[in-house]
Amino acid sequence: MSPIHRKTIGRLIFANVLEMNIGKYIEYVDRFLVMTSREPFYEVSQVDNNILPEIMNEFTGVVVAEGDDFHFYSQRNIKLNFQLLHEPIEVKWKHYMNWVRTKNLFLNHVINKILMLQRMFWKTNDLQTLVPMSLNNFIKIYSFPHLDISRLSRLVNNTFISFNGKRYLLRSFFPSSKKVHSLILENVVRQKNLRMKDREIQALLKCDYGITVSVRTICNYRNSVHIRPYNVAQINNPYHRLFSDYIPLNQKIKRVLPEKIGVYEISLGHDLKYQKSSSRIIYYGRSSNLRKRIRSYLHSSIKNPVIEYYRDKEKLFLRYFLTSRQAQVEQELLHSFTDISGSLPIANRLQTR
Repeated sequence: MSPIHRKTIGRLIFANVLEMNIGKYIEYVDRFLVMTSREPFYEVSQVDNNILPEIMNEFTGVVVAEGDDFHFYSQRNIKLNFQLLHEPIEVKWKHYMNWVRTKNLFLNHVINKILMLQRMFWKTNDLQTLVPMSLNNFIKIYSFPHLDISRLSRLVNNTFISFNGKRYLLRSFFPSSKKVHSLILENVVRQKNLRMKDREIQALLKCDYGITVSVRTICNYRNSVHIRPYNVAQINNPYHRLFSDYIPLNQKIKRVLPEKIGVYEISLGHDLKYQKSSSRIIYYGRSSNLRKRIRSYLHSSIKNPVIEYYRDKEKLFLRYFLTSRQAQVEQELLHSFTDISGSLPIANRLQTR
């Protein structure tokens, strides 16, 4: 095999290592340590001393506040660093060592820079305070040997961390300006009980937040967070603030959803006309395992023909929240929707026949 071909294969394998979920990666590192324990061709050190003995497999680590500072704690395997002492008998183990070492250095570098960049979020726990940052700009500002846009993308799209008991995908700390402005708009409008015209929103954002955008952009932002025009009746949802952000219902959603009990809502990107009002919502559901249930909606054929029809025809959105009262909450959401709209969500009607 030519050196160029070996290098290409090595890059592909390292890409797979970057994409491993935390459980699989911990097993990968453990296997490497066991297989090479009889031939200590490397010296082990640590990236830093912020080590926790045990972390749930769904988290790479946790962010902890210590005074005015924030630190990233993780299992020992995530903090391991290596120095080559001599060439091993089998060269493949040297490659394994380099892949583990590089991923750990990438991971700790990226998270520690995010702790600096998004400091206001860690202090306030408010998503509106996130600093807009693209992956490309992050690479330019916080350069690191061998870390490029492709590797950064693979890393942040498969890494979950915990903060204040909540689970965050690392990718969520790289929001666009549109995402941050939409969160601010949503908060502003909901504080005003949804009774604001687009020009009023435009003036308020400029005055209070220094955000200058057109009315058309305001309309786009409002649509992105599913807030309809002020003169359209809104659904009285008592659990609105508990729901997650809207997430496109596609294959990537499986990485985000927890395997826990909760309720969920499926909606369109536009309004449907119901008996008394219009709404984007087409379904409310519950499950003892949200990830498993939502994953079933991605199969080629599903039991609910309405959801299947709209899924194949256009883009669907999902949001959820965790609760052990899932059956009661689902009924409350359906009753509230029916009171306002005059009927059940269109994809829920099938279950009543």
